Amino acid sequence: MAVATDNRLFHVTLISPEAQLLDTDAVSVQIPAADGMIGLLTHRSPLLTKLGIGVLRINPIDGKAQAFLISGGFAQMKDNQLTILTEEAIPASAVTRAYRDAEAAKLTAATDQNLAGMNRRKLLENRLTAIDRMIAGG
Repeated sequence: MAVATDNRLFHVTLISPEAQLLDTDAVSVQIPAADGMIGLLTHRSPLLTKLGIGVLRINPIDGKAQAFLISGGFAQMKDNQLTILTEEAIPASAVTRAYRDAEAAKLTAATDQNLAGMNRRKLLENRLTAIDRMIAGG
């Protein structure tokens, strides 16, 4: 685990079940917590939060921000180390109009009227909203 040496930076690690996707230093990060977006800066007090569906934005010192569509998991910030464990992380470059259309088709196909079906539709709606936000650059 690397440690940021610049006082303006903290270390960020993004991990999915398949791989470690990112291991870098950042000036700021915005994470989609289950109850809303959280912005993180260096020297933040310790934090452990459940993640929702949304756009994860990592802002390094060089200004070349990275974004991922994430779905669930947990984030921990402690001693200028942010560790993000997520069920799924899709780089912004892979979130295209075709990808959005495929996700919209899943929502259209989700017609079960039971509680599980309604929950699935709500998750798909949230995912589609995050995808639309990502495509729009917001």
